[in-house]
Amino acid sequence: MEKTQLDPSNYFNPPPYRRTPPPPPTPTSPRLLHNLPRTPRKFLQTLLISALLAFAILSHCGYIPTLGETLFGLPRSAAGDKVGVKDGSKTVKKVQLEAHMMSKCPDARDCLRDLVVPAMEKIADKVDFRMSYIGDVDPDDSITCKHGPTECLGNILSLCTADLYPTTSDNTNNTKISLGFTTCMITSYPKIPDRSLIENCALEHGVDFDKLNGCVSEEGKGLDLLKKSVLRSKQAGVTRSCTVRLDGKKRCLRDNGEWRDCESIRGKAEGSRVEQLVADVDMLFERVNRALEPAIEYEIPDY
Repeated sequence: MEKTQLDPSNYFNPPPYRRTPPPPPTPTSPRLLHNLPRTPRKFLQTLLISALLAFAILSHCGYIPTLGETLFGLPRSAAGDKVGVKDGSKTVKKVQLEAHMMSKCPDARDCLRDLVVPAMEKIADKVDFRMSYIGDVDPDDSITCKHGPTECLGNILSLCTADLYPTTSDNTNNTKISLGFTTCMITSYPKIPDRSLIENCALEHGVDFDKLNGCVSEEGKGLDLLKKSVLRSKQAGVTRSCTVRLDGKKRCLRDNGEWRDCESIRGKAEGSRVEQLVADVDMLFERVNRALEPAIEYEIPDY
């Protein structure tokens, strides 16, 4: 058998006694680095060493970068860590803020008007806000509300609005819709559930009245939302309207026309002040998102 002549200009030289050169190594080949020309091989070795060094430095500082961050300077969301809600190209984790109340309670009106709404005007993009309702689930699975069936209906109207306009990463304005509608309704709580009141509040805050009426009228839908909400309040140990919870902990209570048990997370008895609530949310938001800061970019020299 005739030997083939070796071509010194070819990096993948065929061995003797082979008439055709072997295929180029695949990316999964364990000897890929050794089969590359000297200059590209040196570049990849330098890149790998730089990446490992950067990973070691950042790990020592308490920040664990992902592979995409270390090698290519990708932001954490692009590198695969999907925590919280996307805000543009940045991924953020929001702070939990919740108001437990009764729709026909004057303390709920004061709570929304004097604390929740003014604070939400400044922190809406930093909190995951929820309104939950207080009541009792009877043995026959029916719901009892303190101020009667009309209060249950007011609670359902609020919950249906939040269900029709859920807050998502693409539309954070929906919180303003549901909170605005509920505040409008509870401001005139003695009239709940008067049709003219509900229609005016729906019109003022961009709520589709027909869809809202459909949610309330749909068999099982509204009652199911109310039952889940009441059970949530019970699981949280909340029995008084209006109770505000921040980050899963009791923040403040509005009861019988007075603020009670209101402490900020700094231990000061100022939890009912709008400015203090905003400051505490800002601090919590910064704390939970500190690990989600953009990755440090590294310059790799050209060879």
